[in-house]
Amino acid sequence: MQEKDYILMILMMTGVTYGARVLPFFLFREKEIGGWLKTFIQLVPVALLAALVIPEFVLLPDNHFSLLNPFLFAGICTFIFARRVPNLFLSVLFGMIVFWGLDKII
Repeated sequence: MQEKDYILMILMMTGVTYGARVLPFFLFREKEIGGWLKTFIQLVPVALLAALVIPEFVLLPDNHFSLLNPFLFAGICTFIFARRVPNLFLSVLFGMIVFWGLDKII
């Protein structure tokens, strides 16, 4: 591929990415969204976060499933800690310490 092709490809990817984010604003700016569509839109960020995080908790680096996974145990411990101590900094620090300790044990 030539340099011109790379630049064209990057510009097209930029257009698709930007268009996917801006198009809904243009389509729905004058309309009131309600009912199941509003509920669906509100749940999308939670579903995306779960789709990104959950595989990390149950898959080991070589992509096989295991419950003896330091990521899973650290995640569960950090979740319980964060529910009891509502401080983001302490929760992240606690999770890092637990993961480090479990990674040495397991």
